[in-house]
Amino acid sequence: MMIEEIKKIIEPAIMQNNCFLWGIEILRGKKNPTLRIFVDSHENADIRDCENISKDLNYEVSLESILGDDFILEVSTPGINRKFFLKEQLNDYIGEEFELRLRQPINGDKNIKGHLIKIKNDTFSIKNKKKDYELDFNDLDLCKLNPNYSKLMKETNYAK
Repeated sequence: MMIEEIKKIIEPAIMQNNCFLWGIEILRGKKNPTLRIFVDSHENADIRDCENISKDLNYEVSLESILGDDFILEVSTPGINRKFFLKEQLNDYIGEEFELRLRQPINGDKNIKGHLIKIKNDTFSIKNKKKDYELDFNDLDLCKLNPNYSKLMKETNYAK
C-alpha cells in the first residue's frame, strides 16, 4: 500500500524533529497530487516543527518515485478539531465529543455526533441523546474531534 511506503520514508525525518506521525492523506488534485502529513509531539508541535520536517522531506527523492515529480507537500499539526487515523489514537479522548461519518449507514444513520464512552478490542462506543453506538473504526469514513471551544477558552484563561 502506498501509505505504508510513504510512512517508512517520512517517519525518520519526523522523529528527528522530536515529533511523531499522526496521519497521512493523499489528495488527488486536478494536476498534482497533494501529500498531507500530520505530525504531533508530546511537547505540542508548532509551525517550526512543521517547517523543519517539510524542509527535510523536500530532499526525499524516494517520495517522488511514489508520487511523481510535481506533488504538493503539506506538513501540519492535526489541530484542535483533529481527524483520527487509527483507533489507538482515541485512547486519550474518552469523554470527548466526536463527529463521525460511516461508510455505510447503520439504521439509517450515516453521520453521528456523540461522546466517546469506551474502547474495547476492535470496537469503540459513542453515545448521544438518540442512542448508543458500538462501532468498528474500519467502518468509518471520517472520525473527527468536535471540541468544546467554550470549555477550552475557560480552561486556558483566554476568556474571562
